[in-house]
Order: sequence, then C-alpha cells, then structure tokens
Amino acid sequence: MSTLEKTIADDAGNLSAEDRAFLGADVYRSHAAPAAAFRPETIEDLKRIVRSAAAEGLAIHVRGGGVSYTDAHLPKSERSVVIDTSALDRIVELNERDMTVTVEPGISWRALDAALEKHGLKVPFVGTFSGLAASVGGTVSQNANGHGSNANGISAESVVAIDVITPDGTMIRTGTSGSGEVEGRFRNYGPDLAGLFIGDSGALGVKTAITLKLLRRRPHSATASFAFPDFASLHACMSEVAATKVEEKSFGLDLKLSQGQIAKQDAGTVLSVARGVWKSSPNAVVAARSLIGLAKAGRRVLASAPYAAHYICDGFTPLEAKAKLATVRAIGLKHGREIANSVPTVVRAMPFQPLHNMLGPNGERWVPLHGLFPHSQVAAFEAEFAQYVANKEADMQRHKAFVGAMFSSIGSGTFLFEPALYWQDELMPYHERMMEPDYLASLPRYPANPEGAALIETMRTDMIAMMDRHGAAHFQIGKLYPYAKGRDAGAIGLLKAIKAELDPKNLMNPGALGI
Repeated sequence: MSTLEKTIADDAGNLSAEDRAFLGADVYRSHAAPAAAFRPETIEDLKRIVRSAAAEGLAIHVRGGGVSYTDAHLPKSERSVVIDTSALDRIVELNERDMTVTVEPGISWRALDAALEKHGLKVPFVGTFSGLAASVGGTVSQNANGHGSNANGISAESVVAIDVITPDGTMIRTGTSGSGEVEGRFRNYGPDLAGLFIGDSGALGVKTAITLKLLRRRPHSATASFAFPDFASLHACMSEVAATKVEEKSFGLDLKLSQGQIAKQDAGTVLSVARGVWKSSPNAVVAARSLIGLAKAGRRVLASAPYAAHYICDGFTPLEAKAKLATVRAIGLKHGREIANSVPTVVRAMPFQPLHNMLGPNGERWVPLHGLFPHSQVAAFEAEFAQYVANKEADMQRHKAFVGAMFSSIGSGTFLFEPALYWQDELMPYHERMMEPDYLASLPRYPANPEGAALIETMRTDMIAMMDRHGAAHFQIGKLYPYAKGRDAGAIGLLKAIKAELDPKNLMNPGALGI
C-alpha cells in the first residue's frame, strides 16, 4: 500500500469525484480533476497529507476559499492532490497584551472579524470584499487589497509571522522565537523570512499558522460619495486623498458597475444591510436617519455620473471620524460633486456581503483582472484601455458581453485599476455550490457560450499584455500574470534558488509565479 493510500485509509478520506471537480475549479475555470482531494480537520492531518503526497511524487495544490480567477490553486495534471483548508478554521491564540492573533489558514476573514469584534479588536487589514468565503491563508498567499487597506496597508502588512511545512516535512517558523517559555513574533528581526511566503501563490510551502497584528476597533464612522464627469477627475481625487491616509476604505466605480453589480440587491441582502446599518450606528436616532437617507437616495445616485468614488473614515469618536471626512470632502469637492452616501454606508455596515457579485446583475458570468500602476502611468493606460474596449464593442454586443471597472488607491503612490468582464454562459461548479440557491433561482440561466467565452479570454489576455506595457504589478499572481517576465535576473535567480531548496521536485503548486 502506498503512503497516500495509507493516508486515505487511515483518516483524511479522499473526497468524492464531485468534490474533486469542485475543488479543482475556481470562479473562472478548471483544467484537470485531481487524483485526490482532502479536507483535513487538524494540522497534523495536513502535515501527513503533504508528506504522503510528496512521497508519491504528486503535485500539491492548497486551496482556501477558492475565490480566485488566476488559476491560483488549479491543478493542470491529474497527478496532483488538492488540499481544502476550510476545516482548519480555528483561532490558535488571541494575545491582547501583545496585540497579535494566530490563526489556522482556513479561517475566513468574516469569521475572524466576528470573533475579534467581541473583544473590541480588529486586524489592520480587515479582509477582502469576498471575506465571507476568502480565507486568511489564501489571501496571504495571494496578497490582496480590501477593508482597512487605505489606512493600514494591504494584507501582507498585517502579517507578523507564518508557520510553513515543506514537502519533505520540514517545519519553518518565521518571526522571532525567544528562549525558555518566552516567545516573540517580531517579523523584522534580521532578513524578513515571513515575506518569502507572502504572495508566493503557494509555490514555496504549505501554511499551517499565520500570526497577524491587532488594533483596537474605531467604533464610529463617517461616509461620503462623490461623482465625477470623467476618469481624470476621479483619479485626481483618489490619488490626492490617498496621500493624506485618512480614509479606512475607499473605492471608485464606473457607471456600468454602479448601475449593475452595485445597484442590484435582492430582498434578503437589503434586509441584511438594514440590520447592519442599525447595528453599526451609535444610537437609534442616527440609525433611523441613515436608513431614511438610503431609502430616499434609492438607486438614483448610482446613475448620476460616469464615475463615482466612495469613502469611509473611522474614528474612536464621532468628532475624529467627521474630521477625517472633512479632509476627504475638501478634496472631493475640488474635483467633483458630492452625492448621497448610500454605497459606502452599506459597505461600512456590511463589509462581507453575500457572494452575489460572482455573477453579473442578470446572472452573467464574471471574471475580473487588475493592475497596480504608478500614478504617472494611469492616464496613459486608461486611454489605451478605453480605446480597446470601444474597438471591441461590436464583438461584445454580438456575444452578449460587457466590461465595467473598479478603482482604488494602494498607499500614496499606487493606483489599482480593476476591469470586470461579463458574458452570458453556463455556470461553474463554484457558483452552484457557493451561492445561495434562492438567489440563483432568481437569475436567468444561460446555455454554454463558447464563442463568448473565447472573446472574454482573448480580451483578458490582451488587457494583461496592455497592463504589462504600462509597468503594472499584480496581486493574486497565481499562474496567470507574467510575474517572471521582465523581472531583474538576479532577483528571479534568487527566487528560483529558494524554490529549489524548499521544493526540489517542484511539487508545490507547479507553474505558480511562472517559475
């Protein structure tokens, strides 16, 4: 009996063919069904599966929430295993004195945030919009922007330490470790070894524990929205506000996303939003005022301009939140006009909404992509992007596709441009399993549309090449973005040497990072 067969027989249990098909796909596509898939319930089970699969020479793909569209965890060969970490969702240690929390990799951002809220705490990077499903381990492996990023940085900047297992069973604990019973987890004691495993797309090892920073929650917030006549005005506002670092979260939308994805809310979501607004308000009077304002604004505000930006400022007191928002407002009014703040109010009240945005407003398939640009390159990229989309308009109409875009600032010097492509097509296993049945039942169903899918793939490939021409970087590199292309030869040589040392047989998510 092989080591893997013994593992299957002993405990973890190879999952069904249906489960393997689901776990071998992401939101966008699949390549090959893995030979085996596991959902370990303990870290010891996880370690044993990794060692057993490596002994059999099988590729090892680790999956968190699966909310990926870059082939991040997808096997490309049947000689592979997928490890689903969703049952590894425990908080290992909450240290309120040292302000750290250590978690298993499969815990979702929403579950972690809910647990910390009871203690008046939060992680600086609160989580992604998809934090209902997205896991801490998956996000740290991929890097992401999200709630809290504008004030406190991307997901990587909240990490203190990571524990990792390599295919041969070696355990690596990054961060400092003191002597005796005293253990420190300071990240930057000498070379930043934790940084090796952040954004590695699972190519360097399997994460078994992640230690994150903590902050005290700011219970008060103020929100505002602004409309702009053109993209240049939106970009000018967002870059200028970002330089002040006063907002907790901000994001911009073009008209198609504002009227489509953001405007469409089913009755259940609307009720959840109302409950969230009530819960997040300091008293009943403020809550009632907010809900009345949302009802009056309706969806008219979302159709009021080609571009809009939305801001959330948090504070320990109402005065602090309002003072921060005053800075935002002064800048916003230089470049645009203020509109009803319904969108950021909803996001502040309910940061982790149901995964409805994995489909378009009328049930269309969805795949986003993104580029991180220096501000000096944004205008040139946007002009080329807009012209490209205009040139494809007839093809998109013929194949029932459309494009929208979302924007954000990453720190003071980087701008996130995130196109979203939609087309009518049959659903993936991920949609069928992860979205609420009642919501799916309310949407139209479409037959397979290979011509439309081919158009989307062509446009996605062209857009990534366009981003590369303008010097873009990327989160969520997976096996999609051209990470190795054009990088410094010395840096890539060092990374390949590290990969060879940690994973000499290239079993850890082969193809990730393009190395």
